[in-house]
Amino acid sequence: MPNMPYKKKLSLLAAAAAVLALVYGLTLFFDPARTNARNAVFTWLPPGARDAADSVEISRGGGEPLSLVLRNGRWVTPLPPSGGENGAGGGALEVPVKQGRVDDLFRLLSARGAFPRRGSSAASHENLGLGDGAARLVIRGGPGLPLLDLLVGKDDPSGDEVFLRKNGEDVFRSGDRLISSYVNGERTAWYDLRLFDGTALDDVQRVGVNFAGSEGNVNYRVVRSGDGWTFEGGEPIAGKDKVESWIRDVLEAQGEDFVPPGDFTAADEIRMELGDGSSLVLRIGPPPPSAAGEDPAPEGGPRSAMAGGKPYGFTLSPWTVSRLLREPGYFR
Repeated sequence: MPNMPYKKKLSLLAAAAAVLALVYGLTLFFDPARTNARNAVFTWLPPGARDAADSVEISRGGGEPLSLVLRNGRWVTPLPPSGGENGAGGGALEVPVKQGRVDDLFRLLSARGAFPRRGSSAASHENLGLGDGAARLVIRGGPGLPLLDLLVGKDDPSGDEVFLRKNGEDVFRSGDRLISSYVNGERTAWYDLRLFDGTALDDVQRVGVNFAGSEGNVNYRVVRSGDGWTFEGGEPIAGKDKVESWIRDVLEAQGEDFVPPGDFTAADEIRMELGDGSSLVLRIGPPPPSAAGEDPAPEGGPRSAMAGGKPYGFTLSPWTVSRLLREPGYFR
């Protein structure tokens, strides 16, 4: 092209470059590795599903289903008819769940993540744990079709991922086995088992402890006095940190499970009087009914408790009870 005008040469070179760029782009687009990566990116919940959801149902092979319900902006769950995980007699009583755990579940299912397609053969479902007996997670947003109906199967051979399938579809994928922990974990992992809700140590002015059946010689009260604490009557307590650590233990204590409320005729009691004149009361009663029947559980095991005016009860472990029911000598 010795005599070709400069502009024409430039146009031909530009066209050639464009063709090469197109070929290179198509090569990248149809590259098997990149295609697999694109197919792996997937999200289970459509945009806006988190705001539309009002219930979550979790069921797994023959176990008691777990139902989470949104009530006035807070997630709760009905206590099973058999009580808590191990208790007795719950009925329609609703108890709180960990709001952050629900949020984490929605965040996991709403995020675009690596959930590679692993196959579409219905004959494989049973072997992968995605058949009729699969664990199931159903998220609803009012009447009609669910926002998500997800089956959770077995771990894949690596042990790092779990097989997943939308109910009614043959295609199955794999993904973060964290999803399995939400479905197959213990019911109590969802429960918000705090005895009291967010009371600050500085709000507590007096704490009284009464032991059931005592003659009064071990019952006592500690009273805030300036920057420290005294026993009621004026006896100073040298260990300010010890008193405040104990009060903090009471304020932050958690149960092991929920049980139906009880009206204990004889109970150990911790009463915390607050600066606004109100009180927080913890009553620790007898062992809860056993899972096998209405007889109390053996002595030395968990105990029933009512706290903070809540309409449901708790079970407390022996370790928790021993940390909360301190005798006066502990502070001397």
